[in-house]
Amino acid sequence: MSKIGFGGYRISYRSGDHKEALKFAIEEGCSLIDTSSNYTGGESERLIGEVLAETNSNPLVISKVGYVQGSNIQMVKELGLEEELVTINEKLKHSIHPNFIDNQLKVSLKRLKAKTIESYLLHNPEYFLKTKGSTKEEMYKRIEKALVFLETKVGFNQIKSYGISSNTFVDPKEDHESIDILEILKIIKKNNLKSFKYIQFPLNLLELGSQMKQFDGLNLFEVAKKNKLITLINRPFNSFTDKGLVRLCEYEVDENLTEEYANESYVELTKTLKEKWNSERDDEEEEIEELAVYKQISGLWFKQNSVDAVEQIFYQYFFPMLTSVWGRSLDPNESKPFFQLFELAVNYTRKNMNDRAQDFKKVAKDTGLIDDKDKDLQSLAIDKYFELGADYVLCGIKSKEYVENLKNYF
Repeated sequence: MSKIGFGGYRISYRSGDHKEALKFAIEEGCSLIDTSSNYTGGESERLIGEVLAETNSNPLVISKVGYVQGSNIQMVKELGLEEELVTINEKLKHSIHPNFIDNQLKVSLKRLKAKTIESYLLHNPEYFLKTKGSTKEEMYKRIEKALVFLETKVGFNQIKSYGISSNTFVDPKEDHESIDILEILKIIKKNNLKSFKYIQFPLNLLELGSQMKQFDGLNLFEVAKKNKLITLINRPFNSFTDKGLVRLCEYEVDENLTEEYANESYVELTKTLKEKWNSERDDEEEEIEELAVYKQISGLWFKQNSVDAVEQIFYQYFFPMLTSVWGRSLDPNESKPFFQLFELAVNYTRKNMNDRAQDFKKVAKDTGLIDDKDKDLQSLAIDKYFELGADYVLCGIKSKEYVENLKNYF
């Protein structure tokens, strides 16, 4: 398989860009695709199924099961699949009960247009430990029941293997919400589970929990290698620190972007919005600058460290506000400055991310964490992950441009 896997966390069959990115990745040699039954409400699996059907290619597909969100919440009620359902809140529930896994596996196979899946992973089964009165003993019983069931699905050739994807494999094993890989290995041995093959967990240059030698003197990679388990790492470029997100990538941006320029641009590009509001508001209505949503957007739009945050601000708040002000769809000329503002926000955010990434890159080189080579930070990070023992690195990909940056690792 290619050493880099195509991560399908945010892709959807509704997006032509996402479809082209996946096609291009496969053409360039990507032979591993990672997704989950809950990613974008199932639209990720559906996109993958459509692309594979069109390309006649045969990459290995790994999917996951566990989250109960969106329409699945009503589905589990209608089908009576609420056994052992874990409730985090009204919009987020979780289950690894065999009946739920059976249902989701059938759905996954249908979306993927496949008769079998390379591997089906339990998706963060530690969510059970977020509930009041939960115990690790009970969690491991639930995991055991699920893994034994998945072994039967190998017998029916619906899956070729299975495993666990957990955010807490890398946490101190004494933590209440962590999963101890040694306990999982006991379950595998006890039940002679021959098809448990994969473990997936986070790793990046600022979050190195996988390197703790807490398993009888071994770290997580060493335990995996000793027991012939394949390691898939996720979140390789998103590091969460006490100062916020550090994105371990570097982008080409206009270095002349300044806060002064951003503020001036905001005033200019929102001029028509203010004029529209003032021309139609009642005397009793507030000035637009006094609206809570306007205050929030004007103060935050260029200060983000994540493009996802920018998209959330504009698509959930700013663009709906425009619709409410105009009371109809904007024509192209009216909407042009607002999309220019969106593009500026994205570029300014990339500049913010670059600043953080370059500061970190210097420190990482000075301390010997990464090699002092003339490579971009993303490539240096990938090289380090393989050096630490990762078998495959999963990268969330949504564009052909991103594929272009990674294709040397396919």
